[in-house]
Amino acid sequence: MTDLHDARDPRHRAPVILLGPARSHSSVVAAMIGSHPQLYGFPELILFDYATIGERLDAPPRIGKRPLGYYPFTGLARALAQLHDGDQGPASIAAAKRWVEAHRDSTGAAVFDHLLDLVAPLIGVEKSPETVSGEEQLHRVLAACPDARFIHLTRHPVTTSRSLQVRWMTFNRPEVFTSSWLNQHRRISAFCAELPPGQWTLVRSEDVLNAPANELRRIARWLAVRDDDQALEAMCHPERSPYASTGFDDALGGNDPQFLRAPAPHPVELPPTLDHPREWNLPDDLLADVAELATSFGYDRPAPPASTASL
Repeated sequence: MTDLHDARDPRHRAPVILLGPARSHSSVVAAMIGSHPQLYGFPELILFDYATIGERLDAPPRIGKRPLGYYPFTGLARALAQLHDGDQGPASIAAAKRWVEAHRDSTGAAVFDHLLDLVAPLIGVEKSPETVSGEEQLHRVLAACPDARFIHLTRHPVTTSRSLQVRWMTFNRPEVFTSSWLNQHRRISAFCAELPPGQWTLVRSEDVLNAPANELRRIARWLAVRDDDQALEAMCHPERSPYASTGFDDALGGNDPQFLRAPAPHPVELPPTLDHPREWNLPDDLLADVAELATSFGYDRPAPPASTASL
């Protein structure tokens, strides 16, 4: 089987794509937005990292060796099982994996079309940190979905770096993680700057989690979907998503493990300044560049008033 569509129409659907590096609270924020009654939140599909599904299937992990039971499309398998069969049990997951294998020559765009058609008329919402790993990936998703709405999702550079150090158990390389924050957000900013102004918006993850009533309403209005209290209340409960769990043994994961273990949203730290810990000994030029970009995201301004996680 080669492709799902001989001549796909890239303007057939207009999904919502979150663009954010790893450890940006992207799992919970994407799940919250995708819990809107007019939207559908997918797990991490990772469809635009390579040109075809087969290339992703055959590629080694970016870091380390393939662990036992490694499967590169866990989120995709869970989504296909849920949408094809209505559950994510072992038999449905096995069928989903066979479907993926049968479509290894298909592009990620064609597979995404298939998923978007399955959830229509709901609007699909997707985020995969791999999408922001390079300009090629970003332009691949834009070519696939030229009418998509893009959300540039940010997190404070200090808390992001701390989270990355904990995630990778690497506490002696803060410069690497701080540089990663800078480079990836520069890449996303440059990509968004080429889009029409109304096609993208900047969202600070801390605002979604600490003041959800305000920020979720703003996002809903930007997407031109319902912004009534009932719709916003649904967005405050990503734990109700069929993908808000660790999954079965044959499809464990598909999103950030911490989110899958405790998917209910909660307030998060928002440092009052852009000061980095002195013991990190970061170069002055790096600190200046990070401060400049973070200031453009609003991290030099006071936090919005806190509100409860539920309306």
